Amino acid sequence: MPTPAPSLDHLILFLPASSSNTPIIPSTLKAAFTIIPGGTHADNLTANDLIILADGCYIELICFLPSSSPDQQTVKIQNHWWGPTAHRHGWTDWCLTTPSSPESNYEAVKRSHGQPISGARKRPDGTRVEWAVTFPQGEKGGQAQRGRVPFYCHDVTPRGLRVPIDDATTKHQCGAVGVRGITIIVGTQAGLDELKGIYVELFGGEGSVDGDEVVFEACRVENVQGLEGGARVVLRLAKGDEVEKVGEKGFWFGDVVLAAKANGGKEVGTKERIDAGGEGVGGLWVEYV
Repeated sequence: MPTPAPSLDHLILFLPASSSNTPIIPSTLKAAFTIIPGGTHADNLTANDLIILADGCYIELICFLPSSSPDQQTVKIQNHWWGPTAHRHGWTDWCLTTPSSPESNYEAVKRSHGQPISGARKRPDGTRVEWAVTFPQGEKGGQAQRGRVPFYCHDVTPRGLRVPIDDATTKHQCGAVGVRGITIIVGTQAGLDELKGIYVELFGGEGSVDGDEVVFEACRVENVQGLEGGARVVLRLAKGDEVEKVGEKGFWFGDVVLAAKANGGKEVGTKERIDAGGEGVGGLWVEYV
């Protein structure tokens, strides 16, 4: 049987922790989005809030938590898949999902990913949410690859517990209804060729060439009227000042573009930046469709 096409599940945005052990949300994001509480993960290392979109994808606003045992916490974070530092800030990772089981999906992606790992968090209302994640291969949960190669998440408890979609949670002041696209830039042609090969296997196709970009398409968990096609995953070489972004890691992930309906005087195709001023998180835009 053919491998089910993957859908964009969620995007990881790291922020500092507040005194109440929740992420400190930039004022620009507070003004633009409805933000709902997520909870604390089972390892007590991270906590999150969520921006849920009508297409079923969500932005996970996440932070590393302070601890009464700082030295022990430092070691744990150094070995965490989103480590090695507690001071991480900005776009960090992205996640796919499929309608298959974690085990079946692993058989399809095991050339680039490790075996599924159980995960959980407790919501503020006390409900336990469970899932299985499939991480890129590499030490410490593929720590060095996070944001370069996506991971997978498959729900064990009903998806609605992890991603509560309704009119209230998905109505945003900025009008966003889904993800238009994300960008991954790579420092060398060899790195670009290698990553393209991995994406071909994950997305089940060669992608399309658009100028100096290779574009893959992730499906949507939920259909949204007026939002045609899937989310664009743009892969290209770094150019100009972007070389500094890539740095020693050899890649950079960011410039997330959300889609909003063109109304109220907004013209189709125009873009507006949300993370403005001194609160930039690595590029967050709305494009009107």
